[in-house]
Amino acid sequence: MPETDAKSARQGTIALFVASAAMATIGVFLLFGTGSSEHSDTNAAAPTATVPASGSASRKSPTPRVPSSTPAAAASEPAAPRAPRTVPGPMQDAARAFVIAWASHDARPGGDTSYDDASRRAADHAAGELAKDLRSRSGGSAGTRQWLSWKANQVRVTAAVVRVSLPDGAPSLTRDSGFARVLYKVVQKPGAGPPTAAQQHVALKLRRGGDGAWRVVGLPDV
Repeated sequence: MPETDAKSARQGTIALFVASAAMATIGVFLLFGTGSSEHSDTNAAAPTATVPASGSASRKSPTPRVPSSTPAAAASEPAAPRAPRTVPGPMQDAARAFVIAWASHDARPGGDTSYDDASRRAADHAAGELAKDLRSRSGGSAGTRQWLSWKANQVRVTAAVVRVSLPDGAPSLTRDSGFARVLYKVVQKPGAGPPTAAQQHVALKLRRGGDGAWRVVGLPDV
């Protein structure tokens, strides 16, 4: 082969090699460039978690404690019950005597003759229309049934006053009249067997008479 042709052949071979290398470089760039772009898009679409500042992930903010003396705590506490208001001693004595006579019964042999004996005893501590009503009052069918049950079991009913106080919402006491609420305990003791006990209450209207003695003149709740 002539030298000129050989030289031309070598130059063509070198040019082909350079072109092949260039195309290989472009192919590598396109391959890795496209993969990087797809990887970035995938990362962008995935949800990410917010990373807290250094040291904050292992510590929680302490919950503030409200002192018990704050107004909010005080408002949630139930109010203390108000102490019952007392009534004068002479009124208390009259109320006690009335309730003990009115709520006590004796159905044992030789005791009361009927349920209404208690009302007649209470009339001695009453005045006005109430005293008249108590002396003539009849317990009716309910009182009769109760009396027969007591009599069959020879029951003695005793009343003991626990407290005498001014009723809630009652008007203020005056020199000669006022109201009282009596809390009392009733014990029923049969001839055989254990006794039973219960607490009851009744409101009374009292008035002081010309002789200075207090007496019950009304039963507002009855």
